[in-house]
Amino acid sequence: SRPGPAFVPYDQLPQTYIDAVLSVEDSRFVHHHGVDPLAIARALWADLRSGTLAEGGSTITQQLAKNTLFTQEKHLARKAAEMFAALAIEKQYNKEQIFEMYVNTIYFGSGHYASAKPRRLLGKTPLQLTDAEAVMLAGLPNAPSAYSPNSSPDLAVKRMQVVLNRMVGCKKLTREQADALPLRRSPCSLPAS
Repeated sequence: SRPGPAFVPYDQLPQTYIDAVLSVEDSRFVHHHGVDPLAIARALWADLRSGTLAEGGSTITQQLAKNTLFTQEKHLARKAAEMFAALAIEKQYNKEQIFEMYVNTIYFGSGHYASAKPRRLLGKTPLQLTDAEAVMLAGLPNAPSAYSPNSSPDLAVKRMQVVLNRMVGCKKLTREQADALPLRRSPCSLPAS
């Protein structure tokens, strides 16, 4: 079983990491109340066009509910329960608290949690992360094994570019700022557990 994460408060997370996670996971996070009908409609349309259930439309709050209360299996009943749980979470906690809890429950392989064990991951605290490292960490939870800079350095850089493009689309960075970030085949080294 995986060890529990060491909690990292919101004010110890770099702004670039926060912006990157919001851009790639839930760009309308500050505007919804736990469930985002627009994201659900967009995901449903993508699923209908592709004939798969690849898109989820889950908000960060729904993902927090899934990570802490439910299994990872995709079932309609679980999805409905996740939505009700997300609405309840939004009534009890503010957005900073929800984001803080969410990033402290993201598991991204090799026995590590995103942001929760930065010393073990990169040998530094979250606030010491470079912008490139923050972008890389924000992109890992989507597919931890595939985007690990240790096992797939080229895919890690491609995922970082996806995150940067979303940050530009969400107006968290200009195109010039995104292009200026030093992406390299191995932006950092994550030790195996």
